[in-house]
Amino acid sequence: MFKKPGPDKPDPLAQRMRKIADVSHEETTYKGASTNAKRSDRKPTFKAASLTLISGERIDVVVKNVSETGARIEFLRDIILPDRVLLSEPTLRLRTWAYVAWQERGKAGLEFVKT
Repeated sequence: MFKKPGPDKPDPLAQRMRKIADVSHEETTYKGASTNAKRSDRKPTFKAASLTLISGERIDVVVKNVSETGARIEFLRDIILPDRVLLSEPTLRLRTWAYVAWQERGKAGLEFVKT
């Protein structure tokens, strides 16, 4: 029942986690960002975090990079995020509301709400 897949049967969860862990360059452009505007310096990271939706539902995510103004996240569930979410990650001392700036399948860019 809990056998490891053989070499001819790759584990889909392991493949997805390897893809998330693969730190690649930022391939998604921000729709609202001006090409002339200077972006905040991003620090690559790989931290487990959680999103809390307005409805109270929690979603496990991975923070791929973070800056003073936002973060890039990836997640395993195929869902559409609402406009605003609460991002929580204790080791980075993150617990802030954020706007979803862009979203693709399994990944999203968050812009922190200025307080």
